[in-house]
Amino acid sequence: MRAVDTRTGRLLLGAIATTALVTACGGASGASGGGAGGSGSAATISAAQTSAGMVLTGPDGNTVYVLLDAQGKPLPCSGSCPSSWPSVASSGTPQAGSGVTATLAVATAADGSSQAAANGAPLYYYSGDTGSGQVNGNGLTSFGGTWHAVQANGQPMSGGSAPSTGTASPRYGY
Repeated sequence: MRAVDTRTGRLLLGAIATTALVTACGGASGASGGGAGGSGSAATISAAQTSAGMVLTGPDGNTVYVLLDAQGKPLPCSGSCPSSWPSVASSGTPQAGSGVTATLAVATAADGSSQAAANGAPLYYYSGDTGSGQVNGNGLTSFGGTWHAVQANGQPMSGGSAPSTGTASPRYGY
């Protein structure tokens, strides 16, 4: 009888430890995903008004950006880049919030994780934006290209903080 009690005790202790571990890690569904947009589900990309105009925002409400080379083609954010420009994580096709007309999809980040993309370009947050409505990363040059806030139609904003007015290809030259 004592052996059964010891075995039952071990099973109970194991179940308690497993429950505590799952709870500490964000639940059984893996909902504590990686990156600043971390979620175990598809991200919702919305549009919000800023001093630079209407821009796309990630699930946390912060502005999202694309990194483009001199020809306007998307560049990957790899190496030390993600420490300043974390990807907008999305495990499935992002959902379009109110006002979003961009074509949303999932892209593969440099680290192999899934991230949101607009009109074919991977989306990133800027660590210098500390709240919604900020566009501090727009027009910055680093990591081999220029960072652009993304308009509701998926097009990059031009220059520092003025929305672009052209009708450039929605596929960033793909």
